[in-house]
Amino acid sequence: MRRARRVCAHTSVLSVLLSLAGALPLVGCATRDLGPIDPKTSRSIVMEVGGDAVVNVDLLFVIDDSGSMEQEQDSLRREIPQLVRDLTDPPLGDDGRPLWNAAESIRVAIVTSDLGTNGHLVPSSRVGSSCAANANFGRDGALSSPTACGGDPIASWEEGDDIESFVDEVGCLSNVGLTGCGLEQQLAAGVKGLQRTAELSGDLAFPRPDAVLAVVVISDEEDCSLADAAGFFSGPEAGRQLNQRCTQRPDLLVGLDALKASLLNGRDDRDVIFSAIIGMPEDLVGQSPDTILADDRMQYVLDGTNELGLEPACERTGQGQAAPGRRYVELARSWPGSLVSSICAASFRPAIEELAIRIGSRIRGICSNRSLTPDAEDAVECKVRETLPSGMRCDALVGRTFVELDESGRDVCEVAQAVRGVTSGWRYDVSNPECEQIAYSDDTVPPLGTEVSLFCLVEVERPVDDPTGGP
Repeated sequence: MRRARRVCAHTSVLSVLLSLAGALPLVGCATRDLGPIDPKTSRSIVMEVGGDAVVNVDLLFVIDDSGSMEQEQDSLRREIPQLVRDLTDPPLGDDGRPLWNAAESIRVAIVTSDLGTNGHLVPSSRVGSSCAANANFGRDGALSSPTACGGDPIASWEEGDDIESFVDEVGCLSNVGLTGCGLEQQLAAGVKGLQRTAELSGDLAFPRPDAVLAVVVISDEEDCSLADAAGFFSGPEAGRQLNQRCTQRPDLLVGLDALKASLLNGRDDRDVIFSAIIGMPEDLVGQSPDTILADDRMQYVLDGTNELGLEPACERTGQGQAAPGRRYVELARSWPGSLVSSICAASFRPAIEELAIRIGSRIRGICSNRSLTPDAEDAVECKVRETLPSGMRCDALVGRTFVELDESGRDVCEVAQAVRGVTSGWRYDVSNPECEQIAYSDDTVPPLGTEVSLFCLVEVERPVDDPTGGP
């Protein structure tokens, strides 16, 4: 049964992590007085948020199972259970309210990065025994489903089920081992995994059309999803280490636009969250993709003297190095609401918590608890302003006008009201008298992580004993 949950912000300006949903209704309350406007006085109101949480969450983990990932897999297994707990029972803030919305149903699928050599026979002396030993297709996107974990390819939890049993099952599925091919094809493996899940139905259906899907990649190597395996293994770079070849021949790899389209598989990118825990310096976490990609430590610098064949982006104390994960960051740049974090962090807890926030902050079906009165052209006296995530620009989004930079240097935009011939923007929807709402058009839904402020002028009758119209 779906239960409405209200999550209200008691601040003078609304700041809310937005969902990737198609419409954002907002609710209002009075705050400060303005001067009189005959024959009524106007009052500015600041809108609060409340409403229903996303009830279904599907998680696809793509885990690097090559030999260098032992510590990282251990860290991930420690944090996945906490992610599940946070999604089902969010921690409380200082005001005693949940920090994000709780899910009522979760499904988890796990695949590895091992696609072997895409069917090509390559001597083990060139690619390593782990690649040649896996029938040259590796695990080919097969879902992790060991008998010891119950044998099901999808771990499923519904409200009322025992959460600890579910946590144990997910932890078991994530124990994928360390025998995978050192030629990691993480993004293509995610696509393959989703193709495999498309064959499932009923209680194992994944991803569900009414669920938010999060695709989470964890790897210490750059993505090397091959489009032309024959060319890759026969070209002039064939004598290089695998990781060097992947970075030197990007023309032989699957394009990021094609990988994104395959991961979405017809879904709107607002309904899928991409997250990657990868090779990048820890001090770049939270920076814009452009800033990350421009950093000297994120460049491909050949170095045949170390295990990577490249200068590392970061190093894990006593545990080796991580190659620059540029392709993940480039994908995140084209995918609003994406999240990239450092695999060299001592703990994955901050990355997993941020993922929980981004999933849980998706909001639906919020109704206004104070009716506004549209004019003859359906306009209301309101302004919507947005503070965009760091690195994003107003002029890159539909229906926005730049207003200013905030104290952190982020763009603040004003969003057009979709009235008087304007088709892209927000509008006041009175089609359902039980749920009047402020809604965005499909092409202007804000990226996840945007902060929104909505200010309206509400006309109130002037008290008969107050000729000045004062409160």
